[in-house]
Formats: sequence, structure tokens, C-alpha cells
Amino acid sequence: MADYPKAQNGSYETSGLSSREFNRVFRLISKEQTRKRRQAHRTLTPGRLKNKSIDDILQMGKKKGGTFFTTDDLKGFEKSRTKARQKYNNSVPGITYAQLVASSQAIDIKRANNSVDDGSGIKRAVPVSLKHNVINIRVEASDVSKHQHHMVKVRFEEWDQLVDGAVEEDKGTSNLTKQLCSGRVSYDCDCGRHQYWYRYIATAGNFALAPPKEYAYPKVKNPNLKGVACKHVIHSMTRLQSASWQLSIGKALAKAASQISFGDDRRRTAEHFSDEQQKVFNRNRNSRTDASALKREWAMYQRRQQALGDKLDKGSSKIDALRKQLTKVRKQSESQKRRAAQKEQQLQLEKDKNKLLMQRLSDQMELKKQTFVDALVMTGTPREQAEKMFIEYAKNGGK
Repeated sequence: MADYPKAQNGSYETSGLSSREFNRVFRLISKEQTRKRRQAHRTLTPGRLKNKSIDDILQMGKKKGGTFFTTDDLKGFEKSRTKARQKYNNSVPGITYAQLVASSQAIDIKRANNSVDDGSGIKRAVPVSLKHNVINIRVEASDVSKHQHHMVKVRFEEWDQLVDGAVEEDKGTSNLTKQLCSGRVSYDCDCGRHQYWYRYIATAGNFALAPPKEYAYPKVKNPNLKGVACKHVIHSMTRLQSASWQLSIGKALAKAASQISFGDDRRRTAEHFSDEQQKVFNRNRNSRTDASALKREWAMYQRRQQALGDKLDKGSSKIDALRKQLTKVRKQSESQKRRAAQKEQQLQLEKDKNKLLMQRLSDQMELKKQTFVDALVMTGTPREQAEKMFIEYAKNGGK
């Protein structure tokens, strides 16, 4: 890979690079961050957080104030971690735009809106490439940053579901694209704010575009696990809500719906945006994040979810009641079946008794007939006449 120039402060020169070159530089940056992380010390790993031995605590270094961490600090970290995991539904990957903004810290939103006067605000962002369902966005760094740009990567988690309804040059596709950009996404940013404040939360909440995954607790930078996104991610996500950016994404979505190759075939799905396309992206005037409106939207969504949950609970109660009634009926039915079977058995016994009695009577009658006929035959009466005389005798009741 080619060498890329660095500024005196050690950061890469990223201005004026083509889309392809920009991606290559940030692959180098990612590798450098990985290498440095492998050499990191004093990270609060899950194992160290669990053990809480004195040696482990001392190896963690010191807090911002210069004092050592305590077992109470670690217990607090565990509570914050549990609360963060409960807050985000990490069984489903991604976080929506409304939840992202509603969960972000006010200072990050202000910086994303360039509403600060210390030079830490940002102003511009433009997509550089789209590979399948991952878009790479070039974000111009703030005036006080030592970097020229940062790269935000966003993966559309609902791409596979929405591609089924996408048709080229169809109005419905634009609605799907709008839904895609405001729906669940996972993301990553190379900046230190994301790396040391938010990547741990994104990993725990299952909205980190990994690799890398972060398991080391941000004990110094973000011990209370506040916020979810840096200014670069917030700014990029806000820009993604505009029609000028969604147009190219919609075309890619429609293309994915009709292509012959695999859906994630890089050769077929990778697109590096040209200078002309980036000029179109730069027409995007949707740069201001309306935190209040999005917080209201998120609160409304939560209320709807709560109402739906309550309704489902009530429905479950009704179902449980019906299930109990059905069980009771089934028990009654089984009892009735047992009683009917008992009666059937008793009836069969009575029939068997009657049959046996009739057989005995028949046997007795046959024996009586034989005795009667044999007695007459011995007196000289012909057998045929004797049998007729027995019939007459039987008709008269044995008289």
C-alpha cells in the first residue's frame, strides 16, 4: 500500500483525496489504532471488573482527580453496564436515528450543529462510498482538531428487509430509503470520542459496526456511560435524512433488488462516489439536528410500545383465562368420558350376565326335553311323537 503524507502533528493529510484514496488512508488509521490497542495497559477488562482484587485495582491506574479507583467505583461501573444493556434492546442489532439523538449528550449535539463558540463544532460531511449496506462518510474535522477529516461508517440494519420492496424509478423506493435511513443502524467512527467514550456502549447495545468490538470499560473518559454517539456520527446521521443523500442510496437499494450476483458481492455492490456525485451530496442543507423534536418522537414511540405491551399483557390475561376455562372443560370432559366408560362397562356386564342366564336356561330346557323324550321312548312311544308331546307340554307350562 502506498505511503500517505502526514502533517507535523502526526495526523494524515486527508484533504483532496479521491474516494478510493480516502478509504485506503482510513484503513491504515484503523490498523494503527488496532496496533496501539494491543499494546494498551490499564484497561478495565470484564475479567478485572469481575475479580475486584486489590492488585487489579491498582493496575487500573488513577481517576481524573489523581486518586486510585476503589471497589465501590467498580460496583458502580457494573450497575451502569447493566443499566446500559437494559436500556438498549441488544437482541436486535442497530439503533434508530430518533433513539440515537434522544440518547446523545447535549454537548455532542451542539458540536454536531456547530452551535459552540470554542471551535469544536463541525460543518460538513459527504459520502465517499457505499458497499452493499455500509456507507462511508467523510466528515470535516473541527477547527480545533489536529485531524483534517474523520470517517464515519454506517451499516443499514434493515437493508435486507427493505430490499424486497425496492423497484427502480418507483416512488415507493424513496419511502423505503427514508425508512432505511431513519431506521436501525450500526456505526463506527475513528475519532477518540467514539473510541474512548462510546464504542463500549455501542458494543453493549449491539449497534457497533464491528470490528472492532470494545469490551474494556471507559473508566476514565465515560464512567457513567452517558451518551451514545460523537458529533461526527450525529452530524452524519442527520445528513442521511435528506433527499439529496437518500437518492443515491435508493438507487443502490433498487439495484440490489434486481442484480443477479450475491447481494453482498463487493465487486457488484461497491460504489466509490465521484466528484460530481459528491457535489450533489454537498447540496444537502439538512445539517441541523433537531434534538427536541427527535426526543419527542422517541418518547412517543416508547409510549406506543408501552401501550402495545400493556395491550398484549391484557390479551395474554384473556388468553390465560380462556386457557384455564378450556382446561376445566377438558377436565370435565375427561370426567364425563370416564363416567360414560364406567356405565358402558356396567351395561356390558349386565349383558354378559343376561347372556349367561339365557344360556343356562337353554341348557336346562334341553336337558329337561331330553329326559322327557327318553322316558316316553322307553314306554314304546316313537321319538318323533315324543318330541311333539314335549312341545305341547312346554306350551302348557309343563302341565
